[in-house]
Amino acid sequence: MLVLEATRKGLDRHYVGVTPQLLARVRANWSAHRLDLDAIWREAVQGLPGFCELDRLPAFPDSRPVDLLLLFDQGCAWVDTLREVCLMLERAGAEGRLTPAQVRGLAAIAARLREGLAAVRTLAIAGLSMPAMQIARSISEDVDLALALMVRRKLAEAFVECRTPEDAAEFWRRHIAGGRAFRLVAQALYRFGLDYSEDSDYVRWRKEVLVFLGSAVHTSFVGTAAAERAAGQGDSLNPTAQECLYFATIRVQEMCAYSLVLGADLRADLDRLDAPAGLSAQRLRFAQVGGEIIVDQMRWLTGTRGDGVGSGPALDLHHRVH
Repeated sequence: MLVLEATRKGLDRHYVGVTPQLLARVRANWSAHRLDLDAIWREAVQGLPGFCELDRLPAFPDSRPVDLLLLFDQGCAWVDTLREVCLMLERAGAEGRLTPAQVRGLAAIAARLREGLAAVRTLAIAGLSMPAMQIARSISEDVDLALALMVRRKLAEAFVECRTPEDAAEFWRRHIAGGRAFRLVAQALYRFGLDYSEDSDYVRWRKEVLVFLGSAVHTSFVGTAAAERAAGQGDSLNPTAQECLYFATIRVQEMCAYSLVLGADLRADLDRLDAPAGLSAQRLRFAQVGGEIIVDQMRWLTGTRGDGVGSGPALDLHHRVH
């Protein structure tokens, strides 16, 4: 065992027990896009607040928890890279196809998403599934808002003009609550042939999950009973925590995938940036070409593999994002 651990390099040693085919597929995809997976991982994932290494935890009976964490962590890397490149655009100053409000808004939402994902990661590893569920619901809303800002300039202006908690609460009530932001995104996606109407399997699945996550927000007998069951499932990455990780991963992967069709203005502005040096250049390239990597992982996660991974619906965007 010591010899095996000594031969592991880079991030591999943090995902002991991962499905070998998944790790090989991940590394092959990053290499094909000329991206340094280990360097970006160290900065974007290992640099997360509260980062916890799985090698401190007992071995799992199967690969599902470690597989989920590997896919979740790469979603974290993509969100953190979105934050970084939006800051690059802010520093560049010149207005491009995105308005300054859109750039500032996306940077702020990506920063909040990074914190939320870091919290879900820490809580899930600790087995604290109920608080992780609460934050996962907030992550889902932030994903919808970020995508909505890409397609609606006036919404971005209203978002960055909020100066007080009262302003923010009013903005949320008018533009986000009740699935308003998601409907705006769904309307934009419909123009690209993606139909997320109210009676679609995906929308029904999404509503069911959000109701489940919402049950963790307010204390109830249902919520406390679920917490007791989760506590009896073990201290780290119990099944409820895994499902929370799964949903958060899917939502971030959707954000990346939908950005391939809704984020043309963002990509055009990134293409005009002066090429930075060092790791920043890798981050910029990841933002420009890394979407295909995340979409490929989405196929892996939502596909039927006979081991419980991919229990949600296989999303129809897989064949249309290009």
